[in-house]
Amino acid sequence: MSIRVRREIVELADKMVRYGLARSRNHAFNILIERSLSEVKREVEYWESVYRRVEKLKRMRFELSHGGLNKLLAEDRGVD
Repeated sequence: MSIRVRREIVELADKMVRYGLARSRNHAFNILIERSLSEVKREVEYWESVYRRVEKLKRMRFELSHGGLNKLLAEDRGVD
């Protein structure tokens, strides 16, 4: 099935996939349909800020001694 959506919605779906909030663009569209757009936008904005801060730490060559950041982020998202 094909649908036409605003570019903003496509970009939001792509970000959801990038940040692990959806498995695919199709999955992201289903989530958007099931949940409110504003709720999804808030969640994506939160994860965007987390990833920006992580990238900043990487540029500063910051290293976690316990190495569990990815595990913590995955747990917070409910990813196995």
